[in-house]
Amino acid sequence: MHVLKMSTVTQYLLAAAVTALIALFWILRQRYDYWKKRGIPYVKPVYFIGNLGFVMRKSVFDFFLEMSKKYPTDCVGMFLGMTPTLVVQTPELARKILVKDYGNFEDRFLYSGHADPLGSLNLFTVKNPIWASMRQELTPMFTSSRLRKVTELMNINAAELVKRVQRNFIERKEDVNLKEVFSMYTSDTVAFTVFGLRMSRLSDQDSALWFITSHMVKWTFWRGLEFSTILFMPFLAKLLRLQFFSGGATEYIRKLFWNVVDERNKTGISSDKDLVNHLLKLKENVKLPAESGSKLADDLMLAQAAVFILGSIETSSTTLSYTLHELAHHPEEQEKLFNEIDTALKEKRKEILDYDNLLELKYLSSCISETMRKNTPVPYLERKCKNRYQLTDDIVIEEGTPVFVNVMALHYNEKYHEEPEKWRPERFPNPSDNDNKNFTFLPFGEGPHFCIGKRYGLMQVRAALAQLLHRYRVEPVTSYELKADPYAVFLAPANGGSVRFVPRT
Repeated sequence: MHVLKMSTVTQYLLAAAVTALIALFWILRQRYDYWKKRGIPYVKPVYFIGNLGFVMRKSVFDFFLEMSKKYPTDCVGMFLGMTPTLVVQTPELARKILVKDYGNFEDRFLYSGHADPLGSLNLFTVKNPIWASMRQELTPMFTSSRLRKVTELMNINAAELVKRVQRNFIERKEDVNLKEVFSMYTSDTVAFTVFGLRMSRLSDQDSALWFITSHMVKWTFWRGLEFSTILFMPFLAKLLRLQFFSGGATEYIRKLFWNVVDERNKTGISSDKDLVNHLLKLKENVKLPAESGSKLADDLMLAQAAVFILGSIETSSTTLSYTLHELAHHPEEQEKLFNEIDTALKEKRKEILDYDNLLELKYLSSCISETMRKNTPVPYLERKCKNRYQLTDDIVIEEGTPVFVNVMALHYNEKYHEEPEKWRPERFPNPSDNDNKNFTFLPFGEGPHFCIGKRYGLMQVRAALAQLLHRYRVEPVTSYELKADPYAVFLAPANGGSVRFVPRT
């Protein structure tokens, strides 16, 4: 009788488990029919992970580029885990999301949770109304007058970059890792821009900041997986208490920031050139909820410093790496660019070009713009729908739905860019830092959320290229196809990328 009862209980439990499993798969089936029911083409999902099976196997860049080719439609549905997500792929729809109806898409989808204050409170992730107040306070940091002063330091570091190329890659014949050496250059620059500190990892000096930033730009499997979870499955990132920045990096940035502040308080010497002073003003002026304490204000300051470090180093070093790679494989364009730089130096009777001189190098700007079109560091822009929204006559976006702008669909569409697979700087005959070519060119985003450090980043790239290409010719050492790092959440060349530097006589 006892055995019979146990058998009956087991049968009931088994039946309950099977019923629950069937119910779960029925719910998932209904969930994954979301876009089918709405008549929108969609990427076929896998249960539980949706369309995130590419993570750690191929780059985000390749995923969105392949999507644009396989689904050449205005909109595509996809699933971030079990979350239905709409991907828009035309300039008109991008304009609606990013500018025209920005108020309904003012917040981003990604979020790492309160356990990660530096990750959740920076200008890239924080929500309104705090975002608007912070943006207003930080914008004066990037005026033309301030960028002129910062360009002086960029030129000093670019000169150190030239010396390192001579010392390490020509005299010592070390292997060239473009991403690494350009990360050193941008790290040295950002140390001064953020903290007012002169550091030179390029000249082999110890740099405490490089210890942290080198970890930021080295994409390992686990770091890539953590970042991907924050970007694509924020609810899970919040549950697992994942962090934008590691605990060690967070503590280091915190300690360095307050050491700089304490030193200035002791000496009474202040620098209006760097970010620290602006962040201290932000703490005084930013409008925070009445119930928030001083810790929130402190965390807001540190979060801006952290994300500025990451953004300044990551995207600029990638753009520099790909620009040299393209120039190495396009010798005629490289010679044309060299002649532009050489002519400017001779006409102005200078050894180094300043801020205004660099802006006058139109072909240099054309080369950078074309590199960012073809090798876009951030291949998508993401937002979250605030209220139910009529996107087109046939498409309604429900409240809370993530909406992605597929930048690759714009940059690689033959309607807007003939032969998009080819690198052709002449696509940008009159380049302007503010020209999005009618929403077909969005490497920095657009609308109120466009990248605040855009002009800073471009000037950092210009300064390095102008000095490097005047001193050296670059030649290819690898095939033209440069594979993307599958672990990196932003575009980055696998193995860093490489060229041969040949001194110009």
